[in-house]
Amino acid sequence: MKLNDKNFLKEVEDYTGSLFLKKDDIKKIIEEAVAANKVEEFEKLTFTAKYICGMMRVVKNASGIPEVSSIDHVKNDLNENMKKGIDQLKEIIAFSNDDVKDYFEKTYFTITTQNFTNLTQLFTDLESVKKYINYLKRRT
Repeated sequence: MKLNDKNFLKEVEDYTGSLFLKKDDIKKIIEEAVAANKVEEFEKLTFTAKYICGMMRVVKNASGIPEVSSIDHVKNDLNENMKKGIDQLKEIIAFSNDDVKDYFEKTYFTITTQNFTNLTQLFTDLESVKKYINYLKRRT
């Protein structure tokens, strides 16, 4: 798998049938992960993102899912994994230049309603990357 291949993100979009919401940021995260030799951490982040998106779907549809008896438990799990995803993202960009770190701090890590939306969209994009990575692994 060539994360830094210029066609990689296009292949993800083609495979999932949906366009990235935060494509430039995904591209930046991949560049930083490759440059800092943190591709494994990037893969862990995509796994966490996929889990978060699944939990968000459960929370959103909880009233229609009889198996979900304790929505509070699901929300706590979601909250913990959101923190984990943010920490994983911070680890990937830890050695990036200050411009990159400032951008991610302002766009994703500072707690605002807009940044929560940004983070949700970023995790949705990372979930798409994870689905494509899984597809590539199954193919080989």
